[in-house]
Amino acid sequence: MKSFRLERWDRGRLTINADHAALLRHAQLTTFEALWAYTAAGEVAKDLRAERLTLRFELTDANGAAHSFYIKRHRGTPWREYVKPLLQGRWPSVGARPEWRAVLAFHAAGLATMTPVALGETRAASFLITAALEGCHKLSEREAAQPPRERRDVLADVARIASQMHGAGLHHQDFYLGHLMRPDGDDGPIHVIDLGRVQPHSPWTARRWIVKDLAQLNYSAQSATAAERLRFLRTYLGRPLSDADRPLMASILRKTARIARHSRKNGL
Repeated sequence: MKSFRLERWDRGRLTINADHAALLRHAQLTTFEALWAYTAAGEVAKDLRAERLTLRFELTDANGAAHSFYIKRHRGTPWREYVKPLLQGRWPSVGARPEWRAVLAFHAAGLATMTPVALGETRAASFLITAALEGCHKLSEREAAQPPRERRDVLADVARIASQMHGAGLHHQDFYLGHLMRPDGDDGPIHVIDLGRVQPHSPWTARRWIVKDLAQLNYSAQSATAAERLRFLRTYLGRPLSDADRPLMASILRKTARIARHSRKNGL
């Protein structure tokens, strides 16, 4: 479990992780406009939607050491981002603040994720800055090539992460292997990234979102055997499987099939 000391800058438009305050001051990036302008020249890391852009950039501290970061910039959120979740009985997750809250919630729950650096908000735009996870790879990049013993260890780690996340009342909604980062030397915890759609779930809706997360993971683990999938579920539940778990397994398989159909239809 980890918490952060936060500072408010620029008339409340910036929320800063105090651990990075000196670096930002050294770079003279103490206002929303300064950070927005400076990071605009960063390297594009993700550009899937016109209203959201992720860039990688560097800052140099007073000792000359370079530090890498990612900024996710939001502006001009379209109406569909509000309407669709409301029709599905969910609160819209727009702008940078929901992911900022999710990052803090993951740390509070003892879940490894990105280190928060800054949240910036104005009426027209917002951004989230996190420290770059260096020397890591996505689980999706090495899934099929892992030796059996390593696969078992990774499977157990991911199952425990999922169980801990859901036990904390959180669901990811994009819980694919591509959003799980493991250190290249396999020394250290697996980090969960891309928390933009994370939301807390109530006891009344928990099962629906848990099934969705587990189905997304099941779909993305293309090379997993039936035995590995059952082992994952046993570890996730923390007990042997029984006939009482058949409805849960059936729900996960149905949702997995729907995800597969949607992916084929959209060429994903």
